[in-house]
Amino acid sequence: MNAPTQGQTSTPPRVRIIQHAGKPVVLLDFAGITDRDDGLAAVAEARRFVATLPADGTHCTLTDVRGTRYDRKIVEAFKELTEHNRPYMRAAAVISDSAIHRAAITMIAAFSRRKLAVFDTREAGLEYLTRPD
Repeated sequence: MNAPTQGQTSTPPRVRIIQHAGKPVVLLDFAGITDRDDGLAAVAEARRFVATLPADGTHCTLTDVRGTRYDRKIVEAFKELTEHNRPYMRAAAVISDSAIHRAAITMIAAFSRRKLAVFDTREAGLEYLTRPD
């Protein structure tokens, strides 16, 4: 990846750790992905990133899927990622603006035996993930 030139800004990575209320949250930013290959690449990147974390069940993920286009392959990749992430995560929030996405998220949660709390905004998801235990 080339460094930005004068007047350009770099795009933050889709998968990264952000801070909210002094706590780290793994952001899986899939928002706006409409191309299947881009989506599959982003899911693979997320899987690699999460695999670098300690598998101690203490991490939280905020997954933003607003404006994302799903097909069978993408849903299958999300299912596999969600199952893969189980030993690493304490909690997960998903940001969605679509009833169809919410139905897919419910199916993915059932398949992976994980609770995936769904919210309309990142702020609401972050508040949920960083609330005192």
